[in-house]
Amino acid sequence: MEVQQLKHLIAAVECGNLLRAADECNISQSGLSRSIGALEDRLGVQLLLRKPKGVEPTVFGLAVLPHARIVMNELARCADEIRSIQAGEVGEVNFGVTQNYSYYFIPQILADLNTSYPGIRISVKSGGYLDLIADLKVGSIDFVFGLLGQIDDDPDIVIERLREHHSRVVARTSHPLAQRQGEIMPEQLAAARWATLTSEGFQRSFIGYFFSRGLNAPVQVVKTDSMPLIQQSIASTDLLAVLPPDVALREIDSGELVFLDCEAPAEQTDIGIVTRQLGFATRHRNDLLARIRKHFGH
Repeated sequence: MEVQQLKHLIAAVECGNLLRAADECNISQSGLSRSIGALEDRLGVQLLLRKPKGVEPTVFGLAVLPHARIVMNELARCADEIRSIQAGEVGEVNFGVTQNYSYYFIPQILADLNTSYPGIRISVKSGGYLDLIADLKVGSIDFVFGLLGQIDDDPDIVIERLREHHSRVVARTSHPLAQRQGEIMPEQLAAARWATLTSEGFQRSFIGYFFSRGLNAPVQVVKTDSMPLIQQSIASTDLLAVLPPDVALREIDSGELVFLDCEAPAEQTDIGIVTRQLGFATRHRNDLLARIRKHFGH
C-alpha cells in the first residue's frame, strides 16, 4: 500500500469524478485509475463504484477513507516538523479546546509557551467536545483539552482525566433571583431565561436536567459558542448562565455578577486531555501537555 494510492483515493472520493481528481493530483486520469486499481488489488476489495457521471465509495471505500486521511495528516504533520527544524524554528502545535477553556486558561499557557519558543506556530480550534474528537480521529489536531463528554469506547483514543469540574449558575447582581433568600429551586430556574453554550454535550445535559424533574426546558434566549458573549449577555440582561467558577471570578469579585444558591443544570464532568494512541507526538506538543498537567496538579 503506497501513500500516493491513498492520496488518489481521497481525491477521487472528494471530487466524485476521476478526471477532476486527476487534475487535482497532477496526474493523468488513466494513471489515477491504475493507482486506485492497484490499491483495490492490494486490499482485495472494490473501493469505488464507477458510474457514468462519476464515482462514489463502496462500503469498503468508506472503511478505508478515515484511515487514509489519518495517514496523510500524520505525514503532513511530520513534514512540517522537519521543515521547522531545518529552518531553525521550533515547530508547531495544533490542538482543540472545548469552548469554556479557550477563554480563560489556554491563553496564558500559550503565552508562556511562546515565551519559551519564540518561533513556535500554534493553531487552536475551539468547539464542542464531539466535534473536536472527530477532528482528533482523522489527525487534523494533535490533542483535545477541556471538559470531557461521553463518547463510545475507541481503542485508538486515550482519555486522561485531570480533575473534576463543577459549574455554577451565574447572574448579574440585580437579577431577581439574586435577591431571593434561601436556595433557588429547579422550578424557578425553569421559569428563567438563559444564555447557553451550543455544544451538543452541554445542551443534552442542560435540557436533561429539567426533563428529569418533570419540567419543561427554559427559554434559551442566547445560544453561542462564545464564552465572552455569554458573560456580556448576563452582565447586561436578566439572563442566567452556567459557567465554570474560574471564568467568572473577576466579575464576581467586582460585584458585577453573583453565583446563585442552586444546583447547576448541567452534570458534573471531568477536565481532561484526549489523544490518539498512535498520534504523532512532537516535543512541543508534549511540552504543552506537560504545562497543562502541571497546572492541574499532575
